[in-house]
Amino acid sequence: MTYYEHRTAGIAPPPALTNQLRLYHVDMNPYGHRVLLILEAKRVKYEVYRLDPLRLPEWFRAKNPRLKIPVLEIPTDHGDKYLFESVVICDYLDEKYPRNPLHATDPYVKAQDRLLIERFNELIKGSLECFDTNFAFGSEQIIQTLDIFEKELALRGTNYFGGNRPGMLDYMVWPWVERLYLLRCLNERKFDEKRSLFPNFADWGDQMQLEDVVKKHSNSPAEYFEYYKNARAHTMGYYL
Repeated sequence: MTYYEHRTAGIAPPPALTNQLRLYHVDMNPYGHRVLLILEAKRVKYEVYRLDPLRLPEWFRAKNPRLKIPVLEIPTDHGDKYLFESVVICDYLDEKYPRNPLHATDPYVKAQDRLLIERFNELIKGSLECFDTNFAFGSEQIIQTLDIFEKELALRGTNYFGGNRPGMLDYMVWPWVERLYLLRCLNERKFDEKRSLFPNFADWGDQMQLEDVVKKHSNSPAEYFEYYKNARAHTMGYYL
């Protein structure tokens, strides 16, 4: 069973860890969203320490001079240790906790998945471009990247990139795909027309939204739309 609690960042640092992990996270941050999905999928004990990106406490700055978010704090016999970068954190969790493995066992497929995660970075850039231009719909970067993932799903012939259940690749790309649904709030007809271009990817997205791990940390398209309308929150929350 997964245990977690939400804390509000204060002047004093949180107590030392004992038998669970701690994720330092900013609400609505997609990189932290990635880690939350993997923590849930691995059924690891953890707590979430919510940070205000506009008021990062000094103790956090001292522990994390690069101000990278998210951060995973890990209890050890030699004091608490810290991991940065969402991809590194997620790989660590999959290796450290062998229950419910998320990476492919075939080394070639695992390598292909890693390449697709890197390729997905271009979709991330396209998403930012889209959100930065008053949600202008139909960024070519997004369309080109979705086409690659559409063809990959067709090639694999499975419901998920991980096979008959979500794997590492599915969870690693999902936070950005979930945010793309906010475009439906702008023009439902246009959004549905774009979906028809990628039937496999659209079906994958529909299935992911029903998955228990995803539902635990999901937000609605309307919630994302309201969030990204706030330019200040967008800048502070998305790029961390």
